[in-house]
Amino acid sequence: MKNIFFKYFKQLLSLILFLSVISDLSFSQEKVELKFAKELSGKVIDGQEVREANGSVEFVQGNVKVYCNSATQFITANRIELRGNVKIYQDTLSLFTENANYFGNDKKAICEGGVTLKDPNATLRADNGVYLFSDSKALFKGNVIIINPDYKITADEITYFRNNEDSFAKGNVIITTDSAVITADNIDFFKRQGKTFAYGKVKIESDSTIIHSDTATNFTGEKLSVASGNVKIISQNNNAVITGKFLENFEKENFTIVKGNARFTQIENNKDTIRIYSDTMKAYRSKPEYYVAISNTEILRNNFLSKCGTGIYFRDSSKVSLSGNPVVWQDAIQMTGDSIYADFPGKKLQTIFVKKIERFPDSKLSFVISGISDSINQSGDTRYDQISGNDVTLYFKNEKINLIEVNRNSRSFYFLFDKGRPDGINKSEGDKIKIFFGEDDKVSRIKVDNKPKGEYIPENLLNTTPLTLPGFNLRNDKPVIKE
Repeated sequence: MKNIFFKYFKQLLSLILFLSVISDLSFSQEKVELKFAKELSGKVIDGQEVREANGSVEFVQGNVKVYCNSATQFITANRIELRGNVKIYQDTLSLFTENANYFGNDKKAICEGGVTLKDPNATLRADNGVYLFSDSKALFKGNVIIINPDYKITADEITYFRNNEDSFAKGNVIITTDSAVITADNIDFFKRQGKTFAYGKVKIESDSTIIHSDTATNFTGEKLSVASGNVKIISQNNNAVITGKFLENFEKENFTIVKGNARFTQIENNKDTIRIYSDTMKAYRSKPEYYVAISNTEILRNNFLSKCGTGIYFRDSSKVSLSGNPVVWQDAIQMTGDSIYADFPGKKLQTIFVKKIERFPDSKLSFVISGISDSINQSGDTRYDQISGNDVTLYFKNEKINLIEVNRNSRSFYFLFDKGRPDGINKSEGDKIKIFFGEDDKVSRIKVDNKPKGEYIPENLLNTTPLTLPGFNLRNDKPVIKE
């Protein structure tokens, strides 16, 4: 009984499949009917029955209606050559062209001499194109443009799906929406999903930024862009430029994060340029505007050179904050500490503050090494003036060192010279030390407040005393400008 059931079930299934194939075949081969023509004649070409129709010609195939000035109908092939003022309608679709070939078996029109497609969602124009009526799919080429109340697309080629408004554009593509203008070699535009995928020489222009990259995804509703490959973002408000490998730009929040060899550049006063290099860069472009550089950070501005774990550049107040084993070089001075702050009012260096943060488990005294480029004595030893303490503040005048103040646990080593010849060392200790500099950037006077201690070691006894303070660490890894 069971075998008989399966036997009849297989026969029924085969019948259903056969009827389905017959139904599809009959649909695909639905004949195009000639409804009207002012003149009609028949002939045979290469064994095929052909009809020539002229004057207000009208054809119909199901819900597709075709109009033209004249036509050649190939009866057996179910194909029509349409000439002059061709108009094709399907429900809410209108297709206009000068000449076309209509293939009835495929329900396909190949249009030449300029083509326009209109539906309630959009209008398409191109030099030529193909439209598939069963798939609601347009393949247009040559100066293609799509116009919609919410967007416009221009490209060399576009494949457009009417049912969901998806567009796949190639060659010199430009998409304009309310939130951005996107250009690229190729773009996949999903209008109803609010997503745009761009490939090759991508450029995204929005209210405050311009993004360049190899590939990018734009989310219209969120005003979010994600880009990768040779990324560059330009702030249109201040001409700041950030480059890297990967980018996320949140246009609503005026926030950008760049990862992978991130580089920030901004020209100030047409000459002063600040450069920031790091693994990751976060840009906060709302007021107050600032930039956070994370991991392997380098900040360069004229003679101000620095390295640290994390650096923050406050653009509005022209301040720099460095943490994570920071080091700063300014001319012949090197500074190290738990944290370092630099102030550039009026775009000129005014103060650098080096601070010891005692709550840090590995906290170290702030340290300043001066005279890095000074003379070498006759024995070939290079001599460096040194300062250490909890808090060190360096004051600059016309971007030249003018004064150094050291607070708490203050110590200094100052090498003396007599007419250019080495003349021993002066050691000082106290609660507060002030070191004054002359116009030649050399120490002119030292003042020690609150229980001062001082010691002079003559030149002939230098081999009996340490020449460096505890924590001395001369660095030779100054950052350089990266093109």
